[in-house]
Amino acid sequence: MPLIEINNLTKVYVNEEVETPVLHGVSFSINRGEFVAIMGPSGSGKSTLLHVLGFLDSYTDGSFLFEGKEASTYAGDATASIRNKKLGFIFQSFNLLAHASVFENVRLPLFYSDIPESEWEKRVNDAIEIVGLSHRTDFDVTRLSGGEKQRVAIARALVCNPEVIFADEPTGNLDSKSGGAIMQTLQELNEKHGHTIILITHETYTAEHARRIIRIKDGLVESDEEVTERRHTNGGILMK
Repeated sequence: MPLIEINNLTKVYVNEEVETPVLHGVSFSINRGEFVAIMGPSGSGKSTLLHVLGFLDSYTDGSFLFEGKEASTYAGDATASIRNKKLGFIFQSFNLLAHASVFENVRLPLFYSDIPESEWEKRVNDAIEIVGLSHRTDFDVTRLSGGEKQRVAIARALVCNPEVIFADEPTGNLDSKSGGAIMQTLQELNEKHGHTIILITHETYTAEHARRIIRIKDGLVESDEEVTERRHTNGGILMK
């Protein structure tokens, strides 16, 4: 059974009786453990699709199954619980708490979870260690580089051990070296820790770090293909 399955999914925004269609009938499935890039230009509908798949927005018509259950049947607290327990989010702008430590930022999702407080410190430290920032645990995040801030955001996304990690243009505010390091981290989370990664990007270079690329254009799936030569950041080489 696919982890995520959407069929003929549509999304229409309505503002003062003006309808703006964004998704026009999108269909695909994603299995557990996949690393999928959803790629498209600005205005293609990829961010709207992320918001729907991440239970951040509703859809207008069609079907969206998450773990075999129609997403529209979830409501209120159930939706919030899925976002907290099953999903992790990494954003281009980091969305960190200013003038708080790395530890405090990574701990934040645990306040909204049912994970016993006695486990919090270990979970936070483990997540920080995975992204290689144990030496920065007590640093104020405003003192960190852009790449380090994005690593904090990744650790925060990991702390509740989610099934799926959504990465929305995670390298968009970073230089090429820092961006490459972030993509390597996402690959390791997929390969070593088994997280399903859904990457949103407009860059071919970034998308090629995934195992599969779904290209979106004008609210429709233009192509859905396996990556035959996958980009790895170690040495900048391509590996099959």
